[in-house]
Amino acid sequence: MNEQTIKIADTTGNPGALGLTGFSLATLLLSFYNMGIFGENLAVIAMAIFVGGLVQMLAGMLAWKKGNTFETVAFTCFGAFWLSFAYILIAPFGAAAASDLSLGLYLVLWGILGLGLFFGTLKMGVKALIVIFALLVLTFFVTAASHFVAVPAIGLAAGVCAFVLGVSAFYAAIAIVLNENGYKLPM
Repeated sequence: MNEQTIKIADTTGNPGALGLTGFSLATLLLSFYNMGIFGENLAVIAMAIFVGGLVQMLAGMLAWKKGNTFETVAFTCFGAFWLSFAYILIAPFGAAAASDLSLGLYLVLWGILGLGLFFGTLKMGVKALIVIFALLVLTFFVTAASHFVAVPAIGLAAGVCAFVLGVSAFYAAIAIVLNENGYKLPM
């Protein structure tokens, strides 16, 4: 009996672009809120649930289907971050009842996860991902610090860090899309 191995080409799209788009848009809108550009947060909540949360969760599952463990963990976990963050904001006992200490520790834990993933990006060698995860860790830790000490300048710095992070992730998302269509944007 002659056995043959048949390989089926994966022609599905790159879920990284979708995940980074969801992450970047939610991060950018939250950065504007954190910098005091607008006061209401309904837009932040909607963006956190549907774009940051659900879109990233979908991207994580698509990455899982492609066998990409890094993207699966990053997008699924940070999609869960956005959903849990939105819940903190809308729960009847949510943000008003959450202490600055608990919110700070919540953010530190997410920063630690980001740090672990940052080390993964170093082996990948993709400069855009290294920058994104370095900024992610910085943003989580600075935002946590803003909850540990009530210094408005630290909150503003957290918003600025989030803005730079959001722009970086948006660039990477668009670069993935355009590069798959013949452009040669640096990554």
